Amino acid sequence: MVESSTQSNSKRQTLSPGKDAVVDRISSLPESLLCHILSFLPTKDSIATSILSTRWKLLWTLVPKLDLDSYKISTSELSLDDDDDDDVEDARAIMFAHVVSSVLAKQECGELQTFRLRWLYGWDGSHLDAWFRTAAARKVKELDLEVLMHSDVENLKLPPSFFSCRTLVVLKLSGDIDIDTPSLSFNFPSLKILHLVEVSFPGTISSQEPSFLRLLSGCCPVLEDFSFGTDDFFEGECKLCVPTLKRLGIRETDINSGDYELEINAPALEYFEFSGDLRNIKFYEKLDNVVQSDVYISISDYVPEEFCRKWVFNLFAGLNNVKFLSFSPSGTGWHNFGNIYPSSFQNLVKLKFKVNGCSWNVLRVLLQKAPNLETLVITKGNDFVESNLYWKEPQYDPANLSSLTSFYYRGFKGLNDEVELVKYVLKEARVLKTATFQVSSGESKESVLDKLSMFPRCSTTCLLRVE
Repeated sequence: MVESSTQSNSKRQTLSPGKDAVVDRISSLPESLLCHILSFLPTKDSIATSILSTRWKLLWTLVPKLDLDSYKISTSELSLDDDDDDDVEDARAIMFAHVVSSVLAKQECGELQTFRLRWLYGWDGSHLDAWFRTAAARKVKELDLEVLMHSDVENLKLPPSFFSCRTLVVLKLSGDIDIDTPSLSFNFPSLKILHLVEVSFPGTISSQEPSFLRLLSGCCPVLEDFSFGTDDFFEGECKLCVPTLKRLGIRETDINSGDYELEINAPALEYFEFSGDLRNIKFYEKLDNVVQSDVYISISDYVPEEFCRKWVFNLFAGLNNVKFLSFSPSGTGWHNFGNIYPSSFQNLVKLKFKVNGCSWNVLRVLLQKAPNLETLVITKGNDFVESNLYWKEPQYDPANLSSLTSFYYRGFKGLNDEVELVKYVLKEARVLKTATFQVSSGESKESVLDKLSMFPRCSTTCLLRVE
């Protein structure tokens, strides 16, 4: 078929992309949607979009978020030579403070949704008071401050204006920060989430009214999520009473710190986490609403056994209604422990247990006290310690593992104690559907599967898997 010249030219013009074929669909989106997209970016990247076009030039100023990380802003962006000497570090601190002040001044949005700063260099903190005043005036909802000072520099002290941010819903403080709570009454009436990591409370230990508890009492009206990790919040007896609390995390406590006894009164608690060296922690009453608990307890030989046993007993006394439990006992101090559980865990349906060479007996007793367990996950601990205590099969009980349907073993090496545990589970679990084994590198999956297949299985429908 032959086309005329006019038809041919017309077709070529239709097929050839012209200037109008390139459409900037993103820029044509509503301003509110573009600001929402920019809110997921760090402020540094949000500001960088201002060079795209006139449409984007001022969009970043409308984003109700300040998220700056001094570690991710290069010295070239701060107009400094890339050097490590003290003069450059001081200049860097001054320049970064100028950046934060400038961004706050140029933002045209009203309320400030998020104020997040990561500061990894020494500074004098003189600008912080003005920043918090601005944030308070703009009704800041989330404040997240992380500070890491030089070793020869004092901790950053939060100014009084910090306590004027009464609209806070989320507060996260971490690093080299001193929180000197005012003795006069104050409160954060809308605060729901409070996370404190390695911060300090000057004078807390010797104070009759600890600054830590004053801060907590000022956050109590609607507080739901509280976690802290430090070793000097309190010493002696301390009562933590938060009726609205749903999530509580205690992390990185130090066994070498002073003795303390922490009593927790949180009847609405649904999730509890503890990680570190255990001291005397007990619950005011059993937690009827608790659903999940992650417990990572380290116990050393130099701590008297009677104290350790009491502390663990007290901790689990409030958790016997838990449905999902992750338990990791580490250290060599567990080898003499047997029944550390005050009662059976009737509601426990899923157990994750990280085993070492000294905690087989702790696992054995726990399995006997969980008659309705459906899922069992065993993980070989990184600090696995060989000992003369191996897995010993419990006395026969028809309720043992009677509800178990899923069994996982992560890091299976085929050692004697591991093999004996697997034999017990396969023999007792009458409704087991799957038994999955993740073998260590270098192990032959085929040989492991062949060995496991030789073990008697009570469940005729159980499927063995080796990964």
